Amino acid sequence: MGAWGTGNFDNDDAADWLCVVAESRGVGVLLSPLAVVINEPVYLEAPECSQALAASEIIAQALARDTRPLPEAIQQWLARKPGLFGKRPRIEVQHGAVAMKAVQRIIADSELKALWQDTEEYPQWNALQQGLLERLAKVAY
Repeated sequence: MGAWGTGNFDNDDAADWLCVVAESRGVGVLLSPLAVVINEPVYLEAPECSQALAASEIIAQALARDTRPLPEAIQQWLARKPGLFGKRPRIEVQHGAVAMKAVQRIIADSELKALWQDTEEYPQWNALQQGLLERLAKVAY
Protein backbone atom coordinates (compact mmCIF):
# COMPACT_ATOMS: atom_id res chain seq x y z
CA MET A 1 0.00 0.00 0.00
CA GLY A 2 1.61 3.26 -1.13
CA ALA A 3 0.41 5.50 1.71
CA TRP A 4 2.18 8.28 3.55
CA GLY A 5 -0.58 8.99 6.05
CA THR A 6 -4.00 7.83 7.21
CA GLY A 7 -5.87 10.56 5.35
CA ASN A 8 -8.05 9.63 2.40
CA PHE A 9 -5.86 11.65 0.03
CA ASP A 10 -2.59 10.30 1.49
CA ASN A 11 -1.99 7.39 -0.89
CA ASP A 12 -0.84 6.79 -4.45
CA ASP A 13 -4.18 5.51 -5.73
CA ALA A 14 -6.11 8.56 -4.54
CA ALA A 15 -3.39 10.99 -5.62
CA ASP A 16 -3.26 9.60 -9.16
CA TRP A 17 -7.05 9.59 -9.39
CA LEU A 18 -7.28 13.19 -8.15
CA CYS A 19 -5.27 14.28 -11.19
CA VAL A 20 -7.86 12.66 -13.44
CA VAL A 21 -10.72 14.33 -11.55
CA ALA A 22 -9.05 17.74 -11.75
CA GLU A 23 -8.88 17.44 -15.55
CA SER A 24 -12.40 16.05 -15.96
CA ARG A 25 -15.66 17.68 -16.94
CA GLY A 26 -18.80 17.17 -14.89
CA VAL A 27 -19.07 14.73 -12.00
CA GLY A 28 -18.89 11.41 -13.86
CA VAL A 29 -15.26 10.72 -12.95
CA LEU A 30 -15.97 11.72 -9.34
CA LEU A 31 -18.89 9.31 -9.02
CA SER A 32 -17.36 6.38 -10.90
CA PRO A 33 -15.39 4.81 -8.00
CA LEU A 34 -18.47 5.03 -5.78
CA ALA A 35 -20.46 3.02 -8.32
CA VAL A 36 -17.69 0.45 -8.55
CA VAL A 37 -17.61 -0.03 -4.78
CA ILE A 38 -21.37 -0.21 -4.42
CA ASN A 39 -21.90 -2.56 -7.36
CA GLU A 40 -18.91 -4.89 -6.94
CA PRO A 41 -20.41 -8.32 -6.21
CA VAL A 42 -17.29 -9.76 -4.57
CA TYR A 43 -14.25 -8.50 -2.68
CA LEU A 44 -13.40 -4.82 -2.92
CA GLU A 45 -9.84 -4.11 -4.05
CA ALA A 46 -7.78 -1.41 -2.32
CA PRO A 47 -7.29 0.96 -5.31
CA GLU A 48 -11.01 1.32 -5.96
CA CYS A 49 -11.64 1.79 -2.24
CA SER A 50 -9.00 4.51 -1.99
CA GLN A 51 -10.56 6.35 -4.91
CA ALA A 52 -14.06 5.98 -3.46
CA LEU A 53 -12.95 7.36 -0.09
CA ALA A 54 -11.30 10.33 -1.80
CA ALA A 55 -14.50 10.91 -3.80
CA SER A 56 -16.53 10.73 -0.60
CA GLU A 57 -14.31 13.35 1.02
CA ILE A 58 -14.81 15.66 -1.95
CA ILE A 59 -18.57 15.17 -1.85
CA ALA A 60 -18.77 15.72 1.91
CA GLN A 61 -16.80 18.95 1.77
CA ALA A 62 -18.57 20.25 -1.34
CA LEU A 63 -22.00 19.65 0.17
CA ALA A 64 -20.89 21.29 3.43
CA ARG A 65 -19.71 24.24 1.32
CA ASP A 66 -16.25 24.10 2.87
CA THR A 67 -13.69 23.01 0.32
CA ARG A 68 -10.67 24.30 2.27
CA PRO A 69 -9.61 20.83 3.50
CA LEU A 70 -9.52 19.53 -0.08
CA PRO A 71 -6.40 19.46 -2.29
CA GLU A 72 -5.93 22.72 -4.16
CA ALA A 73 -6.47 21.15 -7.59
CA ILE A 74 -9.88 19.86 -6.46
CA GLN A 75 -10.82 23.21 -4.95
CA GLN A 76 -10.07 24.80 -8.31
CA TRP A 77 -12.00 22.07 -10.15
CA LEU A 78 -15.06 22.67 -8.00
CA ALA A 79 -14.83 26.44 -8.35
CA ARG A 80 -13.94 26.94 -11.99
CA LYS A 81 -13.86 23.82 -14.07
CA PRO A 82 -16.63 23.87 -16.69
CA GLY A 83 -18.84 20.82 -16.82
CA LEU A 84 -20.20 19.09 -19.89
CA PHE A 85 -22.39 22.05 -20.82
CA GLY A 86 -20.20 24.88 -19.56
CA LYS A 87 -21.37 24.57 -15.96
CA ARG A 88 -19.41 23.91 -12.80
CA PRO A 89 -19.47 20.33 -11.49
CA ARG A 90 -22.66 20.01 -9.52
CA ILE A 91 -22.54 17.79 -6.48
CA GLU A 92 -25.99 17.04 -5.16
CA VAL A 93 -27.43 15.67 -1.92
CA GLN A 94 -28.08 12.24 -3.45
CA HIS A 95 -24.34 11.98 -4.18
CA GLY A 96 -23.78 12.21 -0.42
CA ALA A 97 -26.09 9.26 0.16
CA VAL A 98 -24.24 7.23 -2.47
CA ALA A 99 -20.92 8.16 -0.85
CA MET A 100 -22.22 6.99 2.54
CA LYS A 101 -23.10 3.58 1.09
CA ALA A 102 -19.65 3.26 -0.43
CA VAL A 103 -17.84 4.19 2.80
CA GLN A 104 -19.98 1.78 4.81
CA ARG A 105 -19.16 -1.05 2.41
CA ILE A 106 -15.42 -0.27 2.51
CA ILE A 107 -15.21 -0.24 6.31
CA ALA A 108 -17.32 -3.40 6.57
CA ASP A 109 -15.15 -5.63 4.37
CA SER A 110 -12.50 -4.63 1.85
CA GLU A 111 -8.89 -5.16 0.96
CA LEU A 112 -8.16 -1.60 2.06
CA LYS A 113 -9.61 -2.24 5.50
CA ALA A 114 -7.58 -5.46 5.79
CA LEU A 115 -4.39 -3.62 4.82
CA TRP A 116 -5.01 -0.96 7.47
CA GLN A 117 -5.85 -3.61 10.08
CA ASP A 118 -2.32 -4.93 9.64
CA THR A 119 -0.86 -1.60 10.78
CA GLU A 120 -0.65 0.29 14.05
CA GLU A 121 -2.50 3.18 12.37
CA TYR A 122 -5.73 1.21 11.91
CA PRO A 123 -7.55 2.94 14.82
CA GLN A 124 -6.72 6.35 13.31
CA TRP A 125 -7.82 5.26 9.82
CA ASN A 126 -11.04 3.77 11.15
CA ALA A 127 -11.81 6.89 13.19
CA LEU A 128 -11.26 8.99 10.07
CA GLN A 129 -13.81 6.90 8.15
CA GLN A 130 -16.31 7.13 10.99
CA GLY A 131 -15.86 10.90 10.96
CA LEU A 132 -16.41 10.92 7.20
CA LEU A 133 -19.65 9.01 7.65
CA GLU A 134 -20.79 11.52 10.26
CA ARG A 135 -20.00 14.45 7.97
CA LEU A 136 -21.81 12.79 5.07
CA ALA A 137 -24.84 12.07 7.28
CA LYS A 138 -25.12 15.80 8.05
CA VAL A 139 -25.26 16.80 4.40
CA ALA A 140 -26.73 13.79 2.59
CA TYR A 141 -30.31 14.00 3.79
